[in-house]
Amino acid sequence: MTSRAPGATPLSSPKTTAVTSLAGWAALVLAPGDSLRMQSATPAVLHPVAGVPMVRLVCDLLREAGCPRIVIVAGMPRAALADIVGDGVEVVDARDAEDPANAALRARAAAGDHDRVLILRADMPLISTRTLRELAGRHLGESRVLTFLTAYLTDPHGFGRILRRNGEVRGIIRERDLTGAMRGQPEVNAGLYAADARWLWETLAALRPNSSTDSLGDLVAHAVARGGVEAYQVTEAIEVAQVGDRVQLAQADRILRDRIRERLMRDGVTLMDPPSIYIDAGVEIAGDTVILPGTHVTGVTRIGGGCRIGPNAILRDMLIGERCEIGGSTLEGSTIGDGVTVGPYCHVRPGSTIERDVHLGNYAEVKASRIGERTAVGHFSYIGDADVGADVNVGAGSITANYDGQLKHRTVIGDGVHLGSDTVMVAPVTLGRGARTGAGAVVVDDVAEGATVLGVPARPLPRGTGAGEGGHPA
Repeated sequence: MTSRAPGATPLSSPKTTAVTSLAGWAALVLAPGDSLRMQSATPAVLHPVAGVPMVRLVCDLLREAGCPRIVIVAGMPRAALADIVGDGVEVVDARDAEDPANAALRARAAAGDHDRVLILRADMPLISTRTLRELAGRHLGESRVLTFLTAYLTDPHGFGRILRRNGEVRGIIRERDLTGAMRGQPEVNAGLYAADARWLWETLAALRPNSSTDSLGDLVAHAVARGGVEAYQVTEAIEVAQVGDRVQLAQADRILRDRIRERLMRDGVTLMDPPSIYIDAGVEIAGDTVILPGTHVTGVTRIGGGCRIGPNAILRDMLIGERCEIGGSTLEGSTIGDGVTVGPYCHVRPGSTIERDVHLGNYAEVKASRIGERTAVGHFSYIGDADVGADVNVGAGSITANYDGQLKHRTVIGDGVHLGSDTVMVAPVTLGRGARTGAGAVVVDDVAEGATVLGVPARPLPRGTGAGEGGHPA
């Protein structure tokens, strides 16, 4: 929590109108293409914070706040943003705009006929939905054409300062224009504006171009002349921290991950040694799940209730059911049903579906395959490009040989198949329902339902001989 600037109005002011949604608002998200301070070929706003690009974080917050129209004012090619910002977001190319104010004006048509407009920055990933809603509420509660956010910073370097007379806002002084006496002034312009649309578009069109990166601050002087400006201070100054270099990126990442962990714990998720657990902003975890130390849960991952994950597990873009137990394994881009157990050092690669009550032993690998319910896959096994039925036992060391040096081929294993240890299935091949293989069998031909095959290459065993198959339960 920070102290307040003299004369600043807090968000909790009784004049604030309660707003639960930004319905009726349009939001302009300024996304400059600058990447110099990052020392990167990637624009700053595309760098991830808690696993999500900054510009996407801001768009997601606006969606959460109920904003129906989101427009990205881009200082980069539209194609660079199209797959990042998500559905329902319009991108306006403003690379040739003279300054941010002129760039915002380019979004007039895209903003539609909404009566009120929010303007915010894509490099401000720590802003909260609460602040956005209360900014809108404050604007609706006052007869003002412009409402803007201020922050009270112990180090105001790099920000424009708020000029007040008798407590009333009179304008914004850019840092380059500060006198020596004003440099220590701690109340700064946070760069977040709410405005009446008609006034905003008329005023933006009337502004003179300038080289300042804070040219939108000129709106304040025009609103003062109109007698309709309101400024107040954000509750937590860290919300308006701008991310422009790698140091600030790391700080924002740490803060956002702390928020994510705290929210999950308050929602009923147990995190053992929270600082050692990394959870991305796009992750959802249900209550009564336990996450053990060293675990990374990233991307768009959903974990059901009552699971136990880790230690040292890596989950990326996973859909995981309830009551699963996953050891220190890597799981990517796949779906796991209820009640699945995954031993340590397994690798589930993208495009796989593991149905309910499946067991994967230690060091098992599954790639682009479906594993039917109640199947057990023994340790040191590889199932790639395969359809495996229900109630199958995959003996330890068994593999699907899916690659012939040029193409990948599929293996089909029917329900109730029993594979002896070290079985090799040379794809394409099908093992019928209830088939069995002996230990070390190399299956190069299809196996009929209920048949038993042995040897290299595997050949059918005459029925009724009673020979064992050498299986190894998982």
